[in-house]
Amino acid sequence: MSAELARQDEEPTPDFLILEEGVNLRPDLSSLGIIETERGVCEDTFENRSILRSNQLGWDTVYASNGVPTGLIMARSKDMAKQRRLLSLAEKKPIMVDPGNINSDYLSGLDLIAEPASDNLVPTWVLGATKMWIAEQDNPIATEKRKPTALPTRCTYMKDDGIRCMLWSSGRPKDAGMCRVHLRHVAKRPSDEIERARKKLVQSAPYAVDTLEELMQYATSEPVRLKASTEILDRAGVRGGIELDATVTTGERPATDNHCRRDR
Repeated sequence: MSAELARQDEEPTPDFLILEEGVNLRPDLSSLGIIETERGVCEDTFENRSILRSNQLGWDTVYASNGVPTGLIMARSKDMAKQRRLLSLAEKKPIMVDPGNINSDYLSGLDLIAEPASDNLVPTWVLGATKMWIAEQDNPIATEKRKPTALPTRCTYMKDDGIRCMLWSSGRPKDAGMCRVHLRHVAKRPSDEIERARKKLVQSAPYAVDTLEELMQYATSEPVRLKASTEILDRAGVRGGIELDATVTTGERPATDNHCRRDR
């Protein structure tokens, strides 16, 4: 009886897939000839990625509830991304000047502070800057060396799907009404730029592999296809049909042994 209880304790808790999108928003992959594990989800294979790429579909890695990759991918279409943004905009209607217009400005000044939903829908820094701006309207700054506090507004950048960016601009004149994501001339420290570039390289590595796969399969130039194939094999650690497995072993010697060797 105790052995059975021990085996039950050792059995892992069943995990479930983390899928952020609703079933009705996912594309039907069966119409593309892909075997689905469920609607819009398939195995992460070269063939499936090639079919998705040729049909102008993207994909996201599917993780289990314990945070481990499942070997599955969820297809992502442009309409799917647009629907996600529309759902997010529907939640932001209380802070919009014209709730019926998806590209409407956000509330600002006293109107923004007076809106009860602002506490949950507006970033903290926007609320803080707005309160400082309101305070300075009654008590202007005493010195000209300090610039007046800017009033945050909605980013003016218009995306390809025709929906205005939902992030906030600081309101400073030099930002041209754009948020930090779409602002090209924000001054940053060199160390921040280097760290940001390093993170971008790590994040773009999977997409670089996808590009190599695409070149290997669809490039019209034979040298380009051969070069892409060679790069993939080199990155996989395969050269001349031999798989390379490099291991490094380290050995530590006690300090007493080192002293004995020196005494000799």
